[in-house]
This record gives sequence, C-alpha cells and structure tokens, in this order.
Amino acid sequence: MRSNLEFGMPPHHHDGHEKVRVAGKITDIFAHRFVVQTASEKVLADLTPHGMDMIKLEIGDAIEIEGEQKPSEIKVLKIERAGESFVIAHPKHAGPHHPAKHHHHDADPQTAKEAAAKAGYSIIGEPRRKPKHFEILGKKGRSFQELHIEIGGTLYKEKPVSADDHKWHAEIAGARAT
Repeated sequence: MRSNLEFGMPPHHHDGHEKVRVAGKITDIFAHRFVVQTASEKVLADLTPHGMDMIKLEIGDAIEIEGEQKPSEIKVLKIERAGESFVIAHPKHAGPHHPAKHHHHDADPQTAKEAAAKAGYSIIGEPRRKPKHFEILGKKGRSFQELHIEIGGTLYKEKPVSADDHKWHAEIAGARAT
C-alpha cells in the first residue's frame, strides 16, 4: 500500500485517517465490501451500498481505489475500472444525519460541572458541548482526566490526559500558571 506522499498529496489529518491508493484485482465480494489482491497483500475495501449501486463489481476486475485507511478496511472514495472513474459519497461526507428542523436536546453546562464536582474533580476551563454529551477537563490530585458527561449529568467516561495533550493544551497551561 502506498501513502499520500508518494502521490504528491498532503496527509489527510482532519479525520485522523490517512488517504491511500491501491491497485489490484478483486478476489472476493461480500455485499458492499470486497477484497483487492495487490502485488504484495490482500486489502479489504468498503464501497457502501450506494457505491455498489453505482458500479457493479465482479471477481477478477482490475481496479484502482483511493480512500481513507481505517483500522480494518479502506473506505473507498474513488474507484477506477477499465477507464471509468466513480466518486463515492459516504454518509459522513454528505452532511447531517437528521432532518433540517432537528435540534439537539437542551443542555446545561452547569449540570455537567456539578457531575464532575460530585465525582471529586476540580474543573479546568469550560465544558465543551458535543451532540450527546459534554467534555470537561478535570483534575484530581496531580492528574488530569478528560470527563465525558451525558446531557443529563451522568459521568460515563474518564480518560487520562497527559500534561502535553494538544486537545487540552490551553486549559492545562492555564491550570499550571495558577
């Protein structure tokens, strides 16, 4: 498998997954997933049901795909076969998964702060609103934790945060200055 840099493309950082290109022959097809035998390995690829409606693949087809390298497969964004090229739109690239008039639950950051305090944490900075929860940087003793607190105030995840964590850099620097 070759990386973006070999194709003159910059690394793809916004979603955390590297873009890759592979070429080979299809050896197996499972619904909208298929296996490509390259010169050196077999690679699992996901075309999506919509993608399979666009292009009918067959075992033995020589193809080249571009996509995002996920832990277990490549999410195909573009596929080329016999001079034809197809661009595949994945749901996450197509926009929101809810109706236009949809709104997220009312959420009070104070509820999240109270849940963090009840669990024994000092709160560093302000809660960050996510669709279904808040993220808060909490501190107990000398250690920092990223706290995930549901809208209703239930603490459901505590994740250790290193002192040089880029996500919480400003908050950690502010906490050390005081």
